[in-house]
Amino acid sequence: MGKTSNRYDDEFKAHAVSLVVDKGRPISAVAADLGVSQPALRRWVKLSTEPEDSVDKRIAELEAENKALKKDLSDAKDTVEVLKKSVAIFIKP
Repeated sequence: MGKTSNRYDDEFKAHAVSLVVDKGRPISAVAADLGVSQPALRRWVKLSTEPEDSVDKRIAELEAENKALKKDLSDAKDTVEVLKKSVAIFIKP
């Protein structure tokens, strides 16, 4: 006889994951209560907690870094302008 595999719908998986993530119950207890394997439940939890798209996350990080660098550049330009003016004042006889 072959091994039968259970197919679980998305609602069932979401409920199982919420028991682990939101309620803080251990994976072993939830898996035993619901009759699913611990590795399957671990996989569902991992998939639900990982970022949806790492490319979007990386783009957001780069945009934030770009904004910070532009601000630093603007501050540096302002400092250079102030220094130029102060040098001009000291050079005048």
